[in-house]
Amino acid sequence: MRKMREQIDLMVYVRAFGVLARNPTVVVVPLVAAVAGVLVGQITSVSGGGLASGFTAGISQFIVQLLELFGLGVAIIIGDAGWRFGRISFDDAWQDARRKAGDIFFAAFGFTFVLNIAQYAQTIIGAVGLVLVALAVYGLIYTIAAAAIGGVPGSGAIGVSVERVRSAPLTAGILTAITILLLFFLSPILATEIDAAVIGIGVEQPIIAALIDAVVQSIVVGYLGIVMAKVYSSVSFSGPRW
Repeated sequence: MRKMREQIDLMVYVRAFGVLARNPTVVVVPLVAAVAGVLVGQITSVSGGGLASGFTAGISQFIVQLLELFGLGVAIIIGDAGWRFGRISFDDAWQDARRKAGDIFFAAFGFTFVLNIAQYAQTIIGAVGLVLVALAVYGLIYTIAAAAIGGVPGSGAIGVSVERVRSAPLTAGILTAITILLLFFLSPILATEIDAAVIGIGVEQPIIAALIDAVVQSIVVGYLGIVMAKVYSSVSFSGPRW
């Protein structure tokens, strides 16, 4: 049987802004998770050094990553409903997220575990390891969406993500590139520019800069959640869904 040609829809990245405008609550849970990360960072920065302190900081950061991925899961749920219905109340989305919380956290744990292994390998083999990290993100790109809107148990989310990537590799590659670009390059640059503007009006506090970064990050995560919902649905479900 001849394989169907992969269909690429780049307009989803433009139309996602409209869904974001109609559903601004998509940033709420990502923002809470990002602020939690700021608080953890502040606490660990004043807790001193030592092996025990380093271990505690590592565990705390791991938990923060799980919370941030859960925030992405909620954003995907809101984004999925936003594409289908135009708008969804935060209460309805939160109820859905609570029902799926176990699967989302299980998927988030697997995602974080695999990614941390890739990052650890990168510290050993150097710059070449960045390719390994990028490949890990590429293969895991649909993990949270699979658990949040795909009806997939958390234990199977990574496997489903890899299958979806293999079925439409270019689509997944574009989504991965956009995700890395927004989260790790454009988001920090924008946060730095806003922080510089705040300093310019006489407010200069590290905590303020960290909170600005958290707000920018939550908006980016909300947008990515909307995009991931549409892209995952497009490569997963046959027939019209909205």
